[in-house]
Amino acid sequence: MKKVQVRIGSVAFKGYGVARIRGKVVFIPHTVTGDEAWIEMIEEKKRYSLGRLIQIVEPSPWRVTPPCPFFGVCGSCQWQHIDNSVQAKLKEEILKDALNRLGGLKDFPPVRVFPSPKSYAYRVRVQLKVHGKALGYFHGKSHRLVNIRECLVAHPLINQMLPSIRKMSTSFPQMKEIEINVSPDENKGVLFLRFLSLKRGTENVLREFLRNDTLLKGIVVATKGGSTFFGNPTLNWTIPLDQVRGKKNPTFRISQGSFSQINLEQNQTLIQTVLQFSEVNQEESVLDLYAGVGNLTLPLAMGAKKVFGIEENGLAIEDARFNAERNEIKNCDFIHGRVEDVLQNWKRENPDLIVLDPPRTGCKTVLDQVVSLKPKKIVYVSCEPTTFSRDLRLFTEWGYSLQKLGLIDMFPQTYHMEVIGLLMK
Repeated sequence: MKKVQVRIGSVAFKGYGVARIRGKVVFIPHTVTGDEAWIEMIEEKKRYSLGRLIQIVEPSPWRVTPPCPFFGVCGSCQWQHIDNSVQAKLKEEILKDALNRLGGLKDFPPVRVFPSPKSYAYRVRVQLKVHGKALGYFHGKSHRLVNIRECLVAHPLINQMLPSIRKMSTSFPQMKEIEINVSPDENKGVLFLRFLSLKRGTENVLREFLRNDTLLKGIVVATKGGSTFFGNPTLNWTIPLDQVRGKKNPTFRISQGSFSQINLEQNQTLIQTVLQFSEVNQEESVLDLYAGVGNLTLPLAMGAKKVFGIEENGLAIEDARFNAERNEIKNCDFIHGRVEDVLQNWKRENPDLIVLDPPRTGCKTVLDQVVSLKPKKIVYVSCEPTTFSRDLRLFTEWGYSLQKLGLIDMFPQTYHMEVIGLLMK
């Protein structure tokens, strides 16, 4: 393979350092702006090349020693070699590039950047692969399992649970994946286990494990035949909110199978930013698309006249309705169904505000339906800056303009980010 010395000029989406060789872009993982490095060319494409870092000749001032011994082998983190203080700034530059290149936006509002209070120990949910006695993550871009002792980005509760989970997993060769969710409020966790099949005697072993593990609240086992529950497979946490003075902070129940953000402190920032951007008031009605368990719906309802939340996941809808009742929020209705189907048959009043937090694929499939309801304001939350930028271009064609822009570093040590935009007619 060809070896060359390069200087890293910037960092691109997916977290790769970017160099140029005779004008052609080369992407190199585990590098950062300012690095001088020897690299090996491993793949040539028509428009770009991929390289592999061999040796740092002169380190960037932003380069640090990764604290995790598995970094560079485990595929979970991409940025542990980058100083925490600049990670959010790098994400801002990546977002601006996407808005310009994919969104066609030459002029947009200043980005309000919210770095994470915790650089490590923030994840309250992890998915681990299992193979025999090995428990961990896949090696980047492969199915080779990296057996880990602890995960530095995971919440301490998760790492406390790992030894007993590892011991339990050896009893079940048919198990291929474990998801661990924890609630710091309850100091408890829930396991989600994927089995190829549930064999005789398995249930007794799991019940015994649940009885003996003081940190464990419940277990869900998923097979092709459905799900089996042991104990209480729900978690609860309270979100402190500055904007809801005079009202108690909302408490959420999350069932295993319902979506929830993995960084609770930054989820609080997300909710508060949505409330600030939307400036919803008692005269306005709101439509929250992809509502989940009511993470945004319920805080919005505390300041709005009426809020409707649409969610396809049946478990999440049950949680959302439970959460509305528990928090005594009566001006909120949850509608179970695909967003496309519900909007197609929308007979209620047109909302003043639409909030949408779609999957990574974006909201292209429902964009025409959203603008047909003629909301004055749209708050778009996205974990994928590329589809976010593409969709902003489409909203612009319908006469909406980007008024406010926020970036929440929900996922330190990775290139991922959460983006919020306020669009107005």
